[in-house]
Amino acid sequence: MRQSAVNPELNEGPATDRYLSFVGLDCDAKARQMVDALRLAMTGHGRTDPFWDYFEAKLNGTKGPAHDELYHLHCHLNDLRDLLERWDEPDLAALLETLEVECC
Repeated sequence: MRQSAVNPELNEGPATDRYLSFVGLDCDAKARQMVDALRLAMTGHGRTDPFWDYFEAKLNGTKGPAHDELYHLHCHLNDLRDLLERWDEPDLAALLETLEVECC
């Protein structure tokens, strides 16, 4: 299991395997935690980014149809990886990878 410095709560619990069952993975909560961490990384450092503006509008339901956080994260995995690389956020990139492996 990957270790997360961003959110140690994600390090707790038994090993999971999404191919056996989604039971116990709590993917919606992990997606919300990821989005909260992304928002904090954006606002906490005074960053600006056109993709983030677009993505945040989708998260807020002001651009396009409203969906949950997991849906939006899944649809934009590669864009988010690029964003986190530009922001130099390896802990968030690892958290995104864990979310993809366990939940997407």
